[in-house]
Amino acid sequence: MNGAEYIVEFLCQKNIQKVYTVTGGACTYIIDAIGRHSDVDYVCVHHEQAAALAADAVWRVDHSQIGVTLCTSGPGATNLITGIGCSFFDSIPTLHISGQVNMLDHVGGLSKSPRQTGFQETNIVDVVRPITKYAVRVDTVEQLKEELVKGYDIAISGRMGPVLIDVPMNVQKEEAGDRIELFAEKEVNYLPIESVDLISLQDEINGLLISSLRPLVIFGSGIGLAGVEDEVVGWLEKNSIPFVSSWSGQAYFDHDSEYYFGNIGVYGNRGANYILQNCDLLLVLGNRLDTRQRTPGRGSFAAGATVVVIDIDQAELDKFGDCNYVRKLFDLRWFPQVLEYLEIPRSSDEWTSYLFEMKQKYFRKDLSESSTVTGALSPTEVIRRINDLIEVNSIVIVGCGGVTCWAYQSFHATSHTIFTNGGMAPMGYPLGASLGAAMTCPNRPVILIEGDGGFQMNIQELQTLKHYDLDVKIVIMNNGGYGIIKQFQDLWFDSRYEASGRGVSMPNFEPIVRGYGINYHTVRLLSDINKEMFLTPGSAVIDVQLDPNTLIKPKVEMGNPINDQFPYVTDPEFSQANRFVPYKRVRKTRPTN
Repeated sequence: MNGAEYIVEFLCQKNIQKVYTVTGGACTYIIDAIGRHSDVDYVCVHHEQAAALAADAVWRVDHSQIGVTLCTSGPGATNLITGIGCSFFDSIPTLHISGQVNMLDHVGGLSKSPRQTGFQETNIVDVVRPITKYAVRVDTVEQLKEELVKGYDIAISGRMGPVLIDVPMNVQKEEAGDRIELFAEKEVNYLPIESVDLISLQDEINGLLISSLRPLVIFGSGIGLAGVEDEVVGWLEKNSIPFVSSWSGQAYFDHDSEYYFGNIGVYGNRGANYILQNCDLLLVLGNRLDTRQRTPGRGSFAAGATVVVIDIDQAELDKFGDCNYVRKLFDLRWFPQVLEYLEIPRSSDEWTSYLFEMKQKYFRKDLSESSTVTGALSPTEVIRRINDLIEVNSIVIVGCGGVTCWAYQSFHATSHTIFTNGGMAPMGYPLGASLGAAMTCPNRPVILIEGDGGFQMNIQELQTLKHYDLDVKIVIMNNGGYGIIKQFQDLWFDSRYEASGRGVSMPNFEPIVRGYGINYHTVRLLSDINKEMFLTPGSAVIDVQLDPNTLIKPKVEMGNPINDQFPYVTDPEFSQANRFVPYKRVRKTRPTN
């Protein structure tokens, strides 16, 4: 085998069946090796960003494998950056292999330092180092063998994430021997936990649980990333412990759970936010509590509670240095061992009654009056209808912006898999990610919920859907511009829609979509959405026409705590909803209706 063939055989042994790529001169040896391999194949996309987004989706839908990309040097590699960032911020394991110019043509081999020597030469390793767990250029085939093992293990261990290996063309051609060497592969480097740490954590949590009358758990995506979601949900339900979730955490449990009370945050469920703000113990599992979940005003977040944050990443814990939180560095892969010895909290009757009162009043309720005012479709009703029509094993991929808020406020997952990219949150994510999801799980329906602006960002991948005959249904929530930015401009810029309305236009998608040979449907009434749209084989675009002024509600406006969302409730309703911990209303930037 030469170096290129060695890479492909290594991927095969790691259960990698698809490599997402755009070809180019510096990766042609590896492309050719894939083409000659019986068990690994490439998937040709039309922009490297889509390849990286496809790779980001692979592990999310099948934890037995990670997504892999292959690209050429220079622009091919730099086009991966957004997708690599997606995997980095959401802790998704991916492997990116970039071709590089021959070492003889490399800047590093010269005594001087010109900007570039080889054609399309770019130091991609240093470019992506801040958004990868590990990035390295290999200079020999022996180093290639070692770094493949090392890089793969780094990607899947600890707080997972992307790895990039840059392979010069001369290494791709170099003789590599006849067998794959794993270098006595070490056990995956999970965060080590000694028995004393387990006992200490158990004792501390038990002390807090026993004294709590109003306990609450935040179910973060770290639980699912650790693969312990079944054990955690089982413990919560068995012991009647209430929980709320982050958006990313919603991918890992059945939303029918009796003790699930909704997702939290700036655009979260109003009832879930009230519950969080009124608990006396908040156990945060695998959630980094970013500013979309607790707002920048840290002192107003769970002000009456002892907050316990358990996370695998010390840096995430250190950022709470000015907060009076109990912070525990712990790999949740070991958490089932802790659960075995935890006490059952004794929630007060008043707390239990309050929980279900909030759930009955706010959970899955459409409290927005926008559609009534405009006489147009309600995005909440649209998503709920889709939710009811699609198969329960569907993979649902959500876009960035207003569609994220509408989808996570409205979609009720049971056996579905729903995800978006929460950290990087790029426009155009769903169409790229759909390629990885559909290729990895060909027997599951794939549904995208995307905005008209985001759809434009990777529209070229319609050809990939068509070429590979993939079954992906793309729902465009079409409000004719960048609605989430317009709403921000309404509040702070006197409704001057600069670069969100003025200067921005959207095409008639029908001839474009049909030009790719893909089915197209226009939706103007809720009744236009039917089951046949989702059951007909092949990809399709379902273009839902929304009013351009459709707002995202509820929403926390700047300066307010998460339990005081627009549209603002009356003072008596606010006081009743915050009956355990009184909160002073900071300010109302809008009327109370």
